Formats: sequence, structure tokens, C-alpha cells
Amino acid sequence: MLRSAHTKRLALAVAVTAMMASAVMSGSATADPKQLGAAVGVGSDTTQDVMNALAGFSNGVNYTPVQSSSGSGARQLISFDATPPAGVADSCVTVKTGAPTFTRPNGSTQGRRALSRAIDGTGYGSAACGGVQNVSGLVQFARSSSGPAAGDTGTNLTYIPFGRDGMSFAAYRKNGAPVTTLSRAQLTSLFTTGPQVIGGVRIVPCGIQLGSGTYAFWQTVTTATAAQEDAATAECNALVPNPATAGRAQESNGPELAARGEALAAIPASANDQVIIGFSAGQYIARSNGAASPAPGVGVEIGSISDNGSGVNLGSPVSGTAPNMVPVQAFFDDATFGRSVYNVFATSIITSLAGNNDLKTMFVGPTSSVCLATTVIQKFGFTVHPSCGSTATKGSLISGQL
Repeated sequence: MLRSAHTKRLALAVAVTAMMASAVMSGSATADPKQLGAAVGVGSDTTQDVMNALAGFSNGVNYTPVQSSSGSGARQLISFDATPPAGVADSCVTVKTGAPTFTRPNGSTQGRRALSRAIDGTGYGSAACGGVQNVSGLVQFARSSSGPAAGDTGTNLTYIPFGRDGMSFAAYRKNGAPVTTLSRAQLTSLFTTGPQVIGGVRIVPCGIQLGSGTYAFWQTVTTATAAQEDAATAECNALVPNPATAGRAQESNGPELAARGEALAAIPASANDQVIIGFSAGQYIARSNGAASPAPGVGVEIGSISDNGSGVNLGSPVSGTAPNMVPVQAFFDDATFGRSVYNVFATSIITSLAGNNDLKTMFVGPTSSVCLATTVIQKFGFTVHPSCGSTATKGSLISGQL
């Protein structure tokens, strides 16, 4: 009887162990990769590199991806660049398995617009990528290098800051040394009235692609209206025609500025002229140090601000030389030339009283996963925002289908 009972217990233990092993093996075999359930971000060119790093990979380098709390499923994030990667011919993107392909959002405005359409379900996209598509549930956050528009009293979007950037200008002159120190008043004059001679050099202002948060922020620095800026930058914008952006340059792209400078110098009457454009100092640092690409390139220099409009000589926004260039804190903190960079969410989700702890523990508050990633934020040329993780800044949904 004892032998029989022992045999039965042993057989039962073996059977249970086999069932547990089978369940574990089955679970391991059928579990989908965590990235398939990751929070999807789109939008700003300025912050795409740092957000790629926080997702685990940027510019050929592996990073430890940030995650939400273990209790909320250790969710990760993925971030799609503003422009197609090398070798990709079109500007379409598929962010989830089985989801519709839609137009890749290029810049802060398009990123926030895609997020807005994911919130209200009215569709986003263009004919080039299959027409207007339903993107509900496909975009969880938008990268933005600018905050809500002045006077926006809406509350549907929440802008969560994580870093500070400095906005100056970049200069390129093929023949001779460029003018690299300007005042806010001189920048205002250039971007409201067009090319002029300063310091003995004719300076030609160039336009940034219109969907960029950098374009929107640069307008606050120069105080130019859209019509004024369009007329002032027309000469430069016509130098290297680009049907996708009407001759305007991708923001903070040194090679694109240099290409316009080279084209300008090829005109005999303009051989000694220079070009300038609004440029993210954070991007200049990251790209000079090799953390991001493309590199600014030979001859593309970041400018100094001699007067911020209030009599303060800010100087250069960067200190040191590559590969150890760093931000100048006082410049990045300036009320005119410094700016916050954000991740933007649906207010109803990110500030809800209950639930959504995956997104909240990744992005909300000073102890969120993103805000604790100070080394990565700083590596990409930004300073950590003093109110990192705050949900105080609100704005309206962005209208339009593209």
C-alpha cells in the first residue's frame, strides 16, 4: 500500500511538472516581442535622435531602452524619424504589424497633427501613401520642439518637457570667413526684409521646412510673419529646388545649408556672399560630437548672439570642441533663444486619475524613466529640463489631415 501511494504521488508530481514545463515553453514560444506593444512616437527632427536612443538604438549605437514600471508591464517606446532612413525612397511608414501605411510625419507640427487624428479618429495622411488613413491607436505621443501656439487655450494635448535646447543660427560662406556674430535685431531685419550687408558681407537668410517646430520657434525669435519670412528667404529657397519642401531646408541640417551656400557662390555676383539659417544648438552639439547624424560639415558654423534683444550678450550656445562640445547653460536658459523640447500626449490619457500607468511611469514626473535618463539627454546636446515630466502645459488638437 505504501509503495502504491508513493508511486501515485510521484506520477502526479511528474505529470504536474510536465504540464508546467509545457505551459512555460508554450508561453515563451508564443509571446510577441515587447516592441510590438511599444508606445509609438512621431514628429520632430530635433528630438528624434535622443528619443531613438531612449528606445534602445540611435546612430549605430545600442542603448538601454527606457521602460515603464514592472507593475505596468515594463512597456517600451519606439520612435519613427521625421524623414525616411537612407535607402528608403518614399515617405510612408507602417508603425504596427497589420496597420495601414500612412504618411511619415515630418516635424513637430505634423507629429502633433498625426497624434490629434489618432485621438479624434478623423484620419491622417496623403495620396502619396494611400490617402487619408485611420490612425486611431497607432500614435501614442508626438515629439515636439515647440510648445503650443501663442494664445492657444485648448486642453486636449499635454506637452511634457524633458529637455532644454538653444536656438541660434548656422552660417556657411564658401569664399572667406563668415559673419558668425549677430544680434537679435539683425536677425529680425534679415528674416523680415531679406538679404543685406552686415560686417562687409552680404548675408542671405534661408527658410526651414514649414512643418518643423524649429521653424515655428525661429519665428518667435525673429518676430517675422510667415509672409515676411517667405519673402525674405526666397532667394535662398530657390537655390536648391526641392519639390517636397519648396526649396526649404530640413531643420538643423548642415549639409543642406552648405549646398545652398555652394549654389550661391556659383553665381558670379554672389561668390562672396554667405547663407544663414535658424539652427538647434543641441543638434549642432550632438552631430558635431558624433552622437547623431549628419555631421554639420566643414564650414558650417554655429553663430553667437551679441544682444538677445534685452541688452544681454549671450555669446555662443556651445562650449568646447568636438567630440567634447557641450551646451552653454545660460544660453539654453535664455527666455528668447532657449526653448523647451517636449513629448506630447492626449490629455485624457496622460493625466487621467486612474490607469495608463505605462505611459505615466515612462514620461510623467521627475522620477519617470525618461527624466531619469539624464546621461542620454545630455549626450544628445540638451540640458535636462528643470520641470522635466510636468503636465502643466496644454494645447489644442492640431487641425488638418497632413
